[in-house]
Amino acid sequence: MNKSSGDPKLSVIIATRNRAHAIGPCLQSVAAALANAAPLDAEIVVVDNGSSDNTAELIQSWASASGATVQFLTQPLPGKARALNRALRAARGQLLAFIDDDCRPTPLYVTQLLAHAAADIEPVVRGGRVELGDPTDLPLTIKTTPDRRQWHRRLNSARHHSIVGLIHGCNMTMPRTIAEKLGPFDERFGPGSIMKSGDDTDYLFRAYLANFMLEYVPDMAVTHFHGRKTPAEGRVLQQKYLISNGGLMAKHGRKHLNLCRPFIWDCENAVQEMLAGGISTTSTDYFSHRDKVAYAIRGAIRYFTHAAGRPTVTGAEEP
Repeated sequence: MNKSSGDPKLSVIIATRNRAHAIGPCLQSVAAALANAAPLDAEIVVVDNGSSDNTAELIQSWASASGATVQFLTQPLPGKARALNRALRAARGQLLAFIDDDCRPTPLYVTQLLAHAAADIEPVVRGGRVELGDPTDLPLTIKTTPDRRQWHRRLNSARHHSIVGLIHGCNMTMPRTIAEKLGPFDERFGPGSIMKSGDDTDYLFRAYLANFMLEYVPDMAVTHFHGRKTPAEGRVLQQKYLISNGGLMAKHGRKHLNLCRPFIWDCENAVQEMLAGGISTTSTDYFSHRDKVAYAIRGAIRYFTHAAGRPTVTGAEEP
């Protein structure tokens, strides 16, 4: 990997907590993808978010032995968004790639990322395919849509299609200019926060409202080893998503009503379910449209009663 005295072209950002079993393969796959794109000025920025296992020691050991350019940072206060904000303050790249600690980019990931960025005529928040890493895991937190898709406010995209799930935070890239415009991640959202999830979707909403292009591409893939295998584990995860979606509607709906359309659609379908004698008409595992409406309302109440008005980062304006 080419190291220069100037700012790195690419920063790969990873937040981790108690993932000693996963962080090594993640870092190794990132390093391999960077090497395949060489010569390249790049760095890996990894933040330990208060791990109580030996995750931090494994990161430091790997960084010393790998020869890669690594910034190892710590953020002891819990919250993935807090860890990402710590990384954003330290990252030096003009391109930023966010990868979760239980994911592994494919060997051509960085090459494809750079090719897309080189072709951009405007700043783009981009995400790629998320494949299931372990076939015994539940088919959740993946995205295998085969077609390239774009969302933009000038196209009024949110009127017809939900932004939720367009891009997954475990595989998200953007130029630094977008992060500088949008500011830090909202620390009220995401794992370890009051809302439990939604840090990535909140950032997508904010990018959409700021007139940035959002794009999903079917290449630029990562494999996700999320480890959830039982229906009970799947239900808990989906419940967190639904609650955080309600918080997102509460935060952003007053700014742009079309961002609330998924909730409106669920309400309409919930009425149809009740008229049909309570038969669920949703394809979402474990939940009917009535459930989705109830959890969204719960999330909105949680946002307004526990999260609204709290500062996201000391000294920062609300995103």
